[in-house]
Formats: sequence, structure tokens, C-alpha cells
Amino acid sequence: MKPITREEISSPEDFSKIVEKNRKDIIKLKAIRRISSKTFSFLFECRETLLNQINEMVFVENVHDEDEINRLMRVYNEQIPANNEFSVTMFIEITDEKELVRELPKLAGIEEHIVLIFDGNENRAIPEEGRSTDVLESTVQYLKFRFSKDEITSFKNSKNAFISTDHKTYKETVKIPDDLMLELKSELSI
Repeated sequence: MKPITREEISSPEDFSKIVEKNRKDIIKLKAIRRISSKTFSFLFECRETLLNQINEMVFVENVHDEDEINRLMRVYNEQIPANNEFSVTMFIEITDEKELVRELPKLAGIEEHIVLIFDGNENRAIPEEGRSTDVLESTVQYLKFRFSKDEITSFKNSKNAFISTDHKTYKETVKIPDDLMLELKSELSI
């Protein structure tokens, strides 16, 4: 996927004219690209979701500074998946604040324990560098799943795929729905 360019970033004023329609469209897109287990959700990012994130941030924070816009573009362009990978944003979906405070220490290192399973293959997620600490500090983690040529072929031929957490405290598995599987298969190439 090609990088997001400056011309695609709307000014806060321009984005305000389309924000409601844009939010409805992106909610529909994310609904297809997100899967959830009991504790986690996984959003398979694509160019559209990441471009929207930049435009939303520029709009909400009323950003006009070019250096800040360029910084946002650099950060989110790193999340755009290459032809041989998926870029996934993982959310910890504990909504009760007391429970979250209690559980976050138990979730330390969770980003190292995310696996994509398909047809006998286990593809371990690669977490964003520099975010891993002894204490989990964020309910959002950025992951990549990279594929070899053989793994791409195997994934494209697989009928089912799952994301699993094999952390000592949290062991959960969620199946990737058929409609998302079709989309993901079309996005991988050698």
C-alpha cells in the first residue's frame, strides 16, 4: 500500500464539513476489520483506517502546524501494512476502571504473546519497538504479522484463521470471520 501523502490530509476546517459522513463510513469499515475476544479486540489496519486516524487527530486537536502533521504522517505511515504483512492495533477492552488498574500489571508483556494461527502455521506478532516495558502502560498495542512466501500461500489457501493470546494470565482465541478472511487474503501478495 502506498504511503499517505500530505495532499490527503484535510485541514480541520475542511474535515469539519465531512466529519459526520466520514465517521459513519469508517465505523462500517472498522466493524468489518475488527475482531474481539473476551478481553481484547484486534483491528486489521488498512490505508483508509490510518488516513482517517490522521485526519481525525488533525481535526479534533485543530492542528495547523506542518511539523506536527508531518510527524503524524510518519507515525501512521509506519503502520501501513506492506504486501507481506498485516498491521494490527490491539485494544485491551477492560472498561471498568478498577478492574483495569487491577489487571494491567498482569497483562505486562501481552504484546509478545499474540499469535495468528492458520492451517498448522503459527505466526507470532511483532510488537512495535520501544513500547514493551515490565509494566503494561497502554491499553493499545501496535503489532505486525509478517509472512514468508510459503506462509502467504498457506494463508491464502486456509479456510480458517484465529488470533490467539498465549500469555500466562490471558489465554483467549478468536476466529477471523469469513468476510474479513477474504479481504485479508486479497491484501497479501508475494
